[in-house]
Amino acid sequence: MCFYYSLTKKNPTKLIENKIVKEEQLSLFNESFLVNAFDNPAMPVITDDKPGEIQFFQWGIIPSWVKDKATAYKLRNSTLNAKSETIFEKASFKNSITKKRCLILCSGFFEWQKIKGKKYPYYISLKNDDVFVFGGIWSSWTDKETGEILNTYSVITTEANEFVGNIHNTKKRMPLILEPEKALLWIDKNTTEKEIKDLMQPFDASKMKAHTVKKFIPAKPADAKNSEVIAYYYYPELVDLFDNSTN
Repeated sequence: MCFYYSLTKKNPTKLIENKIVKEEQLSLFNESFLVNAFDNPAMPVITDDKPGEIQFFQWGIIPSWVKDKATAYKLRNSTLNAKSETIFEKASFKNSITKKRCLILCSGFFEWQKIKGKKYPYYISLKNDDVFVFGGIWSSWTDKETGEILNTYSVITTEANEFVGNIHNTKKRMPLILEPEKALLWIDKNTTEKEIKDLMQPFDASKMKAHTVKKFIPAKPADAKNSEVIAYYYYPELVDLFDNSTN
């Protein structure tokens, strides 16, 4: 699954070259080294409704059919991720996958490896350190009592590739990472269901790298501004098992 990621402004070249973002749009958001899903933060996304703009939606999708705020707030922590295999059937997601898709800006994400009953966090990113995008879905929900509109999103997950599966060795899932050349197809309203399904594949493992980081659960708000949270951290008990910096 994917509940923590980071967003820096380092190496956005590929996104700019493929016209996913404009260089001047980078000033619209602050870097966050640890984005915690359970805080339901407002993060930059690019939607099929406004493909040329960066908007800020909250993490944890709230379907438009939810009746009241109490239900909406209770539901959104169970809709942080949407499984690619069932997304066209699940009531919370099926309308969004066909009509409301988005790109979620990201520079790396966190997963845990279980070794001898203990869990060790890893920071996973691309070998070229490029900013990339997750494939996601979004929804707008209106509070009928106040008229407040909440725009929310969910990160789609797929079966893990071999690289991520070796790290996330309990669930063996990973976020849907889209190649820059295919990202705009994801948010094209004319993209067919077959094309959507074809895009929901595990990312190329040969383009990824990872290293262990210091344990940070429970996450603190200050972690978002602290680059140390994505820095390599040495666990001596892992040395005899494998090299815990994976490239």
